[in-house]
Amino acid sequence: MEEEFTAVVPCSSLAVDSVLRFAAAGVFWGFCSAPYDARKRGLTGIAQASFVAKSVGKFGFQSGLVAGVFATTRCGLQKYRKRNDR
Repeated sequence: MEEEFTAVVPCSSLAVDSVLRFAAAGVFWGFCSAPYDARKRGLTGIAQASFVAKSVGKFGFQSGLVAGVFATTRCGLQKYRKRNDR
């Protein structure tokens, strides 16, 4: 049944899904690691909050970008080869 479902789902939906999932993972990673890095740099108050916000955005964007490129490339290769590698 899973094979039938994956054959019907368009590549753009798979790419958007992976971008959203990995961007969310990057945001969570940023929320976990950025406060530690800010304290390590000696930042406090507004400077620390600004550093955390920038780091969260950076990690989320980078993770989502990598996931989108990977998903799009994988789907494009499967279309080119006309077979599923699962």
